[in-house]
Amino acid sequence: MDSTITETKRSYKKIDIEPFYVGASSATISGDGSIMATAVMEDVVVINRDTNEVVHRIQGEDTVTSLKLSPDGRFLAVVLQSQLLKIFSLEQSEFIKNFKLSAACYISAVDVTSTLFAFGLTDGSVIVWDIEGGFVTHNFKGHGSTLSALSFHGDLNSKNWKLASGDIMGVVKIWDLVKRKCIATLNEHSAAVRGVSFNSAGDQFVSGGRDNIAILWNTKNWKEIKTIPVEHAVESTGFVFLQGSELDDEFLYTAGEGCVVKVWNVKKETLVAASKKPLETTEELSITEVIELVEDKERLVLVISDQTVVDLDISVDLESVNKILPITRRMAGNHGTIADMRYVGPNFDKLALATNSPALRVVDLVNSPLDMIIYEGHTDLLNTIDSTADGLWIATGAKDNTARLWRYNEETSKFECYAIFEGHASSVTAVGLPRTPVQNYPKFIITASEDLTIKKWTVPKPSKSGDDTEIKVVKSSDYTRRAHDKMIHAIDISPNDDFLATASHDKLAKIWDLQGGETIGVLKGHKRPIYDVRFCIYDRYIATGSGDQTAKVWSLEDFTCAKTFQGQSNAIQRVSFISKTQFIVGACADGLVKVWEFSSGDCVQTLDNHDNRIWALCIKNDGEEFITADADGAITIWQDNTEESKAVEENAKKIRVEQEQSLQNHIARGNWFEAFLLALKLDHPMRLYNVLNSCIATNEDKGSILGSVKLEKSIGELDDEKILLLFKRIRDWNTNAKLFEVAQKLIKVILVNCDLDKLYQVPGLMNYIDSIIPYSERHYQRFDDLVEQSFILDYAIKKMDELVS
Repeated sequence: MDSTITETKRSYKKIDIEPFYVGASSATISGDGSIMATAVMEDVVVINRDTNEVVHRIQGEDTVTSLKLSPDGRFLAVVLQSQLLKIFSLEQSEFIKNFKLSAACYISAVDVTSTLFAFGLTDGSVIVWDIEGGFVTHNFKGHGSTLSALSFHGDLNSKNWKLASGDIMGVVKIWDLVKRKCIATLNEHSAAVRGVSFNSAGDQFVSGGRDNIAILWNTKNWKEIKTIPVEHAVESTGFVFLQGSELDDEFLYTAGEGCVVKVWNVKKETLVAASKKPLETTEELSITEVIELVEDKERLVLVISDQTVVDLDISVDLESVNKILPITRRMAGNHGTIADMRYVGPNFDKLALATNSPALRVVDLVNSPLDMIIYEGHTDLLNTIDSTADGLWIATGAKDNTARLWRYNEETSKFECYAIFEGHASSVTAVGLPRTPVQNYPKFIITASEDLTIKKWTVPKPSKSGDDTEIKVVKSSDYTRRAHDKMIHAIDISPNDDFLATASHDKLAKIWDLQGGETIGVLKGHKRPIYDVRFCIYDRYIATGSGDQTAKVWSLEDFTCAKTFQGQSNAIQRVSFISKTQFIVGACADGLVKVWEFSSGDCVQTLDNHDNRIWALCIKNDGEEFITADADGAITIWQDNTEESKAVEENAKKIRVEQEQSLQNHIARGNWFEAFLLALKLDHPMRLYNVLNSCIATNEDKGSILGSVKLEKSIGELDDEKILLLFKRIRDWNTNAKLFEVAQKLIKVILVNCDLDKLYQVPGLMNYIDSIIPYSERHYQRFDDLVEQSFILDYAIKKMDELVS
């Protein structure tokens, strides 16, 4: 059995797409928009947004409550739940300063010159921090409640250098950083102030709050100029410049409730532009923060409540008819729980995701795996997804009781909703599309629902021109069948589109005639709910994965179980055939991926890269590549490199055989040092021991400890890495009463020939020495006992001689 596993063992290379933004702390971005820092609970991730590469992953010890990156991208302020402020240098890749704050901090700011950080605390105080100096410059007290907004204005070496702060009770204070005092207190808001900002000239100031208003102030006398009712709770506000505006026109944005950014003409109090309002769904999104880029005034970066980061183009021309601000980029901090996914697109280089969101998400795996495009349509969370064999059509099912069919538009390289299927009385839990090549469009779609029925629908035929701008609504199905007694978890369609399979919580899987909707077989044998079912495309088999910790393969000839595959210790959520039915891959609830050999039933590989339950699995090119996704939103791409691994292994074996032969040649010729180095390199303790033992036995140089003066001197010149490995071998030999003599001689050679001060500085060496000393003491004690016993033996022999004489 072991030999079989060795021959069929699979090898996979993994590529991770991990969440980079999880938790309540907001994202922060450098002045040019290229560097972004986000929190993943206790950890901090720093990403180069231009290359989509993680440049720093900072391990943390407590939940991050606030992050702020200096505009020059050199320093990052991290505030923890424990009230500890830590300053991280991106150039040195280490924390350079720690400071204990007097209270928790959830809001922070930085000035445009990358000189000062400001932190608003829950005790109502404001701390100003000198970035280069690494010390507190100001500690303002005056707010009676938690700080909720901060903003700098002015230059370091000017007299006009201010800091604005707002709190959750609606109070705004203006602090003069030069005079170190409060110069204005504004009390016009009736709810938390979430946005404060100065215009570029510094003569106007705006404050916005959750009372649905933005107030404009004159900074000369701090009198209210006007109040603008913005009709949504404000989470962020500031001034922007628009093309085609008059010189004396001022424009400000407000963002927050409703996930919409609105741009207002301050003078006319009119709305001049806005971002597109999201579709109203069960998911209530809002903009939690707007980041203004110091070096790019035509772009705002929005932080959304679902931990997505959106780039918004505000270079709108006032003369244009369309005043919708376009989204140019959307980064997914995390996808939440990924319930299902499929490879899509003409080149299958995109990944369509059904997540705990009503919108269909599509990720470009090759060009921008951290970005995504969302397609709105469903009004409740997605449950399931499927795609056609050409990757150009996607079917989705959601908790809004509908299924949707999406078509790929080659001109825009995006998907568009083609049809809606309405008729189920409950949530749609599974969908299926044809497996045969699609001619122009898929002819049918299969859906399953929590109402325990399956439906077959005819897909409306596209117009001859192909210009189908209006979404087709289908309300009548070809047939409806009550399929199971409990929830239907999955459906699959046979490769020739003749059969349909369903898997249910009632522990049964059923095979149906797809055209007539009649049951032709029932798969009985699982002891727990069946979560997945998949047809084999090369043979008349079908696979199921169950909560009873097994996967089973069934014969479609007589619907009997042909093979059972044992999982680890949890349910098997997803299952599929790969490598022309040679192997079965299963995704488990414990985060493991199992690969079983079909013929023997043995597990030939266990892939471990997930920390949570794996909900989704999709296969590409018959298993040459597959993707798993878990409940944390972590995605892993597994690429089969079995052949490459075998070639590397064979080459390594060949090299090792050659090295073994060279070792024997060196020993035969008496090249002890060369044999010693080669045995050390081969990392085989007994070969190294035999080389040293043979050298001692040969004893070429009389009086030499190891029998070779050249070998002893060469040992004294070894680098730290080889010395450390040598002490590891000494430690192991020294524990064995049969091998300790060579170990003790080697210790003496090292102490005589090596620089002791240098030895002391070798990292990790003292740990080995601490392990060597106790056994050495035992060996010496044993020798003392033997010597003592020899005296007794001499005495006994002497007395025996006396008796004989």
